Parts: sequence; structure tokens; C-alpha cells
Amino acid sequence: MPSATYALMEGWFQEAARTRGPSDLAVDREQAAEFARLFRPVPGVEAEPVEGLRSGSWLMTPRGARDDVVILYVHGGGFRTGQAAGARGLGSHLALAARARVLLPEYRLAPEDPFPAGLDDCLAAFGVAAGMAPKVVVAGESAGANLALAVLLSRARAADPAAAAGVLYSGVFDLRLNRFGTGSWAENGDSDLLLPDELGRLMHDDYLAGQPADEPLASPLAADPADLAGLPPLFLQVSGAERVLDDSLFLADRAVRAGVEVQLEVWPRMFHAWQVAAGFLPEATEAVARTGAFVDRVADGRLVDGTALSGGPGSVAEAMSG
Repeated sequence: MPSATYALMEGWFQEAARTRGPSDLAVDREQAAEFARLFRPVPGVEAEPVEGLRSGSWLMTPRGARDDVVILYVHGGGFRTGQAAGARGLGSHLALAARARVLLPEYRLAPEDPFPAGLDDCLAAFGVAAGMAPKVVVAGESAGANLALAVLLSRARAADPAAAAGVLYSGVFDLRLNRFGTGSWAENGDSDLLLPDELGRLMHDDYLAGQPADEPLASPLAADPADLAGLPPLFLQVSGAERVLDDSLFLADRAVRAGVEVQLEVWPRMFHAWQVAAGFLPEATEAVARTGAFVDRVADGRLVDGTALSGGPGSVAEAMSG
């Protein structure tokens, strides 16, 4: 049964959905800025601006941060809105759960700067993160999960060992127009309280700006199996009630068939990208705690094909003698 806090937030979103008008980019950006202004420091985590990346980028450092892994977290916003400053709350709780530094990059937004401008900024941020620790977990929510996965696909093409894993919350992994009239995008229209139907076309038009929607770094679900095969382990969380449910289900299926380790969690009833409410919403705090456990496994090499699992006897005789 959902928490009382979830019921409270659900009421807020239901009222907002009833009174919502057509999408207005200026209004949406101001709402994102207002959300960022609500941030209050989380005890045990230092928030500081980052030099060497776009202005507005942040680094969240927990007390006693580990030096073997760092998290690159990309905020969402439909490629059109959002700020790295708005991810400081979630970044703080993620830093505490994983005991790792969390880098929050600011990136250029569409329609002013369409694909691949934002991705280029995230790739630059990956380079900075890789200079902080030998293992980088690339994470993000919604459109940020798309950019995070595109970073991982790009680094997989380069066989970059620093790209250790991906954490993808409520990801948007397919910008092909036919996707926005079928499957969960249409079927969950009534249960998804945050994503309006027109957002699909807006993301397609503004982010792609006429470029092919089947470009794998824009629509990772269009990637060849060989490209997916190079991905590191993935941790996916999505709600069964949101429009982008199919994106995570299809990605998990295709990545598993390509030989990628995938951990998929489908949560009932949750709103889109509920993890951003960590520290307030119990379900969000639990989701981030589970993410921290995954990052621990990544850092320790306790993966399906991890070196930490390579010990033990090499023969039956050796096993019997022990």
C-alpha cells in the first residue's frame, strides 16, 4: 500500500492535471527553476559548483566519500527544461546511499540547442567524472536517463573501462513518433499524472530538430544488438503506471538478449521519476537506497561477470581437497 506521503502527492498531481493547459516552454522552465530554488542542504553532504563544466554544474560530496567510484547524474526535463541545481536533493541522497560523489552536469537544452548538443555536454562531464575515480556509474531520470544511456553507448563503442554501470530512472529511450501513439504511452495516459500526451511530439520535434529519430544515441531502443552488447550492467526503475513503462521493459528485454546484466524494478502506482522526492517520499527514499546497494556491487566488482566472483576451486578435485 502506498505511503500517506504518496497519497498526499498524488492529490497534488491530480489537481494539477485537472487544471493543466497546453505546454508552455517558458512556464515549464520557470517551474523547474522554482523547484531548484526549493533545495535545502542535506546534512552530511557538501554541495559545491564545478569548474571545467558548463555553469550551473554541481558536485555533491558525502562525508567519507569513497574514491573508487563516482556517479554522473543527468537531470531530466524532456530535453527542454530542468537544471542541474534541481537535482541537488536527489543527488545528495544518492551520494549518501552510495557513499560516493555525485556529479550533476548542466547541459544545453532544446530547442535552442538540439541533439547532440546536450549529449556532447554530458560526454564532457563523463570525462571529468572519469578523472575523479576509476569507475563511473552514469545515471539519470526521464530524458536524463536517455542521455545517460547515450553516454554509455558512446563509451561502449570506445571500449572505455571507466564506464562501469548505468542507473536509469523512468527513462525515455525511443523518440520515434509512432512510439507516442501506442503501447504504454497511450494506455497509461490516465494513470500518468505528470507527462502530458503532447510531450512526446515536443521532445521529438525540439530535441531532434529534423534529425533521424532512429539515431541510436537519440533513441537507444533503435540501437543494434551489437551496440547494446557492449553496455555495462544496468539498473532500471520504472513505474507500472507511467507512459514510459514500455521504454524500460523493451530496453531490459533487448539488453538481456544482448548479454547485458540488467536489474529491472517495476514499481506499482508511482508517478514518473518519483525518485526525485527522496528524503520526503518514503518510496523515493527506498528506491535510492536500492540504487546505493547496486552501486556498492559495482564498486566491489560483485557483478554477474565481475572479477570478485572469479575465485574458488578450479576443478572438482580441488573442491574435494578443500
